[in-house]
Amino acid sequence: MLANSAIELVNRCYEETFSLVSLEELKESFIVYVFGDYQDEFLKEYDLEDFYEHLDYLQLTNCRRDFDKAVEEWFVVQYGPVAEDVNYHDILFTLVKEAVVQYQSQNRIALIRDVTKLLTIPNGFIARWQNGLLRDRSLPTYFKYLMKLGIRSHEDIETLVDMWLVEYPNAFDKKQQQLFANPPRRGRPNNVELALLIEMAYEFKPEMTPQERERLRKIYYYHRKSLTIREMVVKFKNYISSKTKSDDDTQVG
Repeated sequence: MLANSAIELVNRCYEETFSLVSLEELKESFIVYVFGDYQDEFLKEYDLEDFYEHLDYLQLTNCRRDFDKAVEEWFVVQYGPVAEDVNYHDILFTLVKEAVVQYQSQNRIALIRDVTKLLTIPNGFIARWQNGLLRDRSLPTYFKYLMKLGIRSHEDIETLVDMWLVEYPNAFDKKQQQLFANPPRRGRPNNVELALLIEMAYEFKPEMTPQERERLRKIYYYHRKSLTIREMVVKFKNYISSKTKSDDDTQVG
């Protein structure tokens, strides 16, 4: 069946990818598709001269410029203009955390691999997405859904992981991964969370007095519902700094 527009033809090309693909990769694939599979299908019923007249009708006269323009227009129709600022949906940040817990990723490279796996294997996020739909559950539709969330290529996964790691720099720590797997329940202290706080505090204060250890525990119990572990560490640092300054002032006096 002949395409009625260049955008329709780009969509046919995209639906044969079944994978993450960047805008630049799609531009290359589109040229290959038009002069490969689409041309072969066309020539079963028409001759080569008709094929080039058909491309003129689709406004695909200039191989590079017109083809790239068609892909860019298709992209805008599907997902809106490409933004300079990267914005990822909260769903994706949750999936990164899930990948850390499920695969126990040891470093950035492993986490990028594991997030990619979670997003692309049949029994991963794809299965959950398909279970939530009543109609079109095809893979091309799934990858279009990822695009709308902010994932268009493998480079986007790398950027997503890097942004997530800014929020969770201790993500590869075993205790932190335990905390991800077993988040604190409302109203109940979490021993893993408290242990992580104490360990992080020891990094800058290896020797604590009983009074300082008690202060650290109080910070945790009073603020565990409103502050992150890092924010509680900062609060404890401020306490130590003010305590040290007070002791120095007393000695000077």
